[in-house]
Amino acid sequence: MGEGATTITEKLARERRLRLAAERLLEQKSRELFAANQQLAIHARALSEQIVEQRQVVASALSEAEALKGQNSRVLSELERAHAAAVMAERRLLDSLETIRDGFAIFDAEGRLVTANGAYLAPFVGQDEVAPGIAYPRLLAIAAHGGAIDLEGRAAADWIAAMTARWEEEHIATQVIRLASGRFVRLIDRRGRGGDTVCMALDITETITRERELEEARARAEAASRAKSAFLANMSHEIRTPMNGVVGMAELLCDGSLSEEQRLYAETIRSSGEALLHIINDILDYSKIEAEKLVLHPEPVDVERLVHEVAVLLQPRATAKGIDLTIDYDMFLPTRFEADPGRLRQVLVNLVGNAVKFTEAGHVLVRVVGFEADDGRWQLHVSVEDTGIGIAPEHLEHIFGEFNQVEAESNRKYEGTGLGLAITRQLVTLMGGEVWVESTPGEGSCFGFRLLLPAAA
Repeated sequence: MGEGATTITEKLARERRLRLAAERLLEQKSRELFAANQQLAIHARALSEQIVEQRQVVASALSEAEALKGQNSRVLSELERAHAAAVMAERRLLDSLETIRDGFAIFDAEGRLVTANGAYLAPFVGQDEVAPGIAYPRLLAIAAHGGAIDLEGRAAADWIAAMTARWEEEHIATQVIRLASGRFVRLIDRRGRGGDTVCMALDITETITRERELEEARARAEAASRAKSAFLANMSHEIRTPMNGVVGMAELLCDGSLSEEQRLYAETIRSSGEALLHIINDILDYSKIEAEKLVLHPEPVDVERLVHEVAVLLQPRATAKGIDLTIDYDMFLPTRFEADPGRLRQVLVNLVGNAVKFTEAGHVLVRVVGFEADDGRWQLHVSVEDTGIGIAPEHLEHIFGEFNQVEAESNRKYEGTGLGLAITRQLVTLMGGEVWVESTPGEGSCFGFRLLLPAAA
């Protein structure tokens, strides 16, 4: 009995311990479950907040998507309008290019034809291969072998090689070609920024024809001018020879014993012959200058003495008319210079002679001034002033023309060829100088010239 009670007590104690252990384990699991519930609640709250945030992001994204969709629609609409405008502009441009008579084409960076107007493609009528996409070398081959180009005796391969080398240059040179139809075309090709090449084919047939006509007209004019100059030179020389005989014989007659009437006749023959010789010499000089055969022969010349000699030569004519012929030579100027004495004398005789000729009363003054320029050269200013009939302003340039004289009532009684001043200006120009004139009708004139001459030792 005692053993049985002990066994029960032990079982009860063991069960109690087991129950306590189970209670402690349950309490521990309860605490763990509570902690897990707390952690789960935290995670739940975080997840809830994240979901709310994600919903806001999704809502914002949907809103932006709607906005982008509307903007995309506007962009597409504007793009369509821009494309339509570009197509219209391109069509208008092509239509405009078709209206011009000159050729126009565009090649891409690889040398393939992009577009061309009818004038550019006209030489290739019947060549179906010549269309957008054809390469430039192939176009050259078709042009050379298809008979579109007049090769002017050159081999087709040589022409193609030369044109290809030209095309490959950075700056394409302008080229003139002749079509089989006889038309002339100037090719002008320019590189674009994107590598494209813009080509123009200008029809210059009329220009070439006009240039040839002008060249032929110039050649004919030069031939006529040479013939005229040769004729004038020959005739002047042939006429001058017998005229010298006439003047010489007239002078011999004047030196003989003649009656007053006979002497008058002989003097008339002599003076007329000298006047005719003067005219012939003017024509001969003019023909030489025009033919560029006149050569200057500079030598040391005493300019002051030369001016006095010209004055002495013309003094009798001035005295006969009752006018004063005076000289004003700058005393500070050298007197000897390097110049052609014959031509310088001729210029002075022309200017002083004209002044005496057209002055009825008053004076004729020859003034020589100047200053030292450089390298021993002197700038000479020679002027001839008179108190003659004068020249109207509109006739000042006219009088330096060939065979020109002022046509006025007061001038018709004066004879001459109208070559004197023309020869004077050309001689002064040939000597490196220039001529000028100032005049007032009824008061007088001032003719002058400038020369840059080296001083002679």
